[in-house]
Amino acid sequence: MVNNSTSSSALLHAMLAYSSLQHHGLSETALKFKVQALHLLSTSAKDGELSSVNASQHVAASMLLGSFETLRPSESSGEWLWHIWGAVDVIQATQLSDHSSENETYALVDWVNYHHTLSRFSTQHWRHKALAQKTFGNPIQRFGRVTTPQLSIYKPNHHSIDPTSSIMSLLSEACDIVIDPKDPKSHSPEYRNSLQRLEAQVDELIASPIPNSLNPESAVALELYRVATRIYIARASQSPFEAPALLDSLIDALFDGPVASCTCIHFFPLLILACESRRDDQRVAILNLIDRTQRDARVRSMKAVTNAIQAIWVQQDLHADDEVLVNYMDLLSIGMSSNSTIPSFA
Repeated sequence: MVNNSTSSSALLHAMLAYSSLQHHGLSETALKFKVQALHLLSTSAKDGELSSVNASQHVAASMLLGSFETLRPSESSGEWLWHIWGAVDVIQATQLSDHSSENETYALVDWVNYHHTLSRFSTQHWRHKALAQKTFGNPIQRFGRVTTPQLSIYKPNHHSIDPTSSIMSLLSEACDIVIDPKDPKSHSPEYRNSLQRLEAQVDELIASPIPNSLNPESAVALELYRVATRIYIARASQSPFEAPALLDSLIDALFDGPVASCTCIHFFPLLILACESRRDDQRVAILNLIDRTQRDARVRSMKAVTNAIQAIWVQQDLHADDEVLVNYMDLLSIGMSSNSTIPSFA
């Protein structure tokens, strides 16, 4: 804390709320800190133009409150989205990423971008319109899905220090351009060209070596995100350019390697890989991976992602003998919407 501003106090209370929740569970103390942080953020937003320091504090407080909501044992609230999108809007309104060349600012913006990208994935496949209306006010409808307000379509414009940012940027672009194959626009030459370019960029990343500077856990996470993003783009678009053998080899390599022996604290690649688990042994491997991961004290409740996986497997089994493949976008939406509130897959 470098000053006694309202935003600094908001950040302090957000830190105390998150720390209390993490160490003692959902308690009156944690809730009091959270409510006070929210009040201070509201006051900070009304104080006028924020300096870059105060904007950074405001963004960090919002992100901690978003983490508070996803860490809650029941994950019974969708309020995490408010905080993520609020942080994005502050970055845009204050041009925070342009104000400083400090690594701390870049790391903060990368943190926001990571969660914002995955929030877009969640909203892309969320189908509870009544709940969405209640939570988000007036959501934009695209192909029957709730999408983010235009103000929160954020693209970072700085050179990232996070090695995962390149693949997250491409995942964000996928959320922008991938169209349900049932939509006639998916057959246009312009769309096909954009899709082919995006797939080529992801393939280039997959072929590039994992940075030596990463620790083993981060290296595995980066590999999972790269392949999961490639799978998502191919399946969601029903890409006509896909080489099945290449995709199958990538999936098999993950099941033979990380899925069999590692943990996966990142829910997006876990969900995408679970969708590829057609055989019993693969599903057992996913369940074992979840079991190993749940033993990690750092991991929040996995109820939302396991609910989604189970719902997806039920649908795949129901249509196992069908000659026509189940629409992948619909499949993810069924899984996502098996939860009563919109889940975070960060």
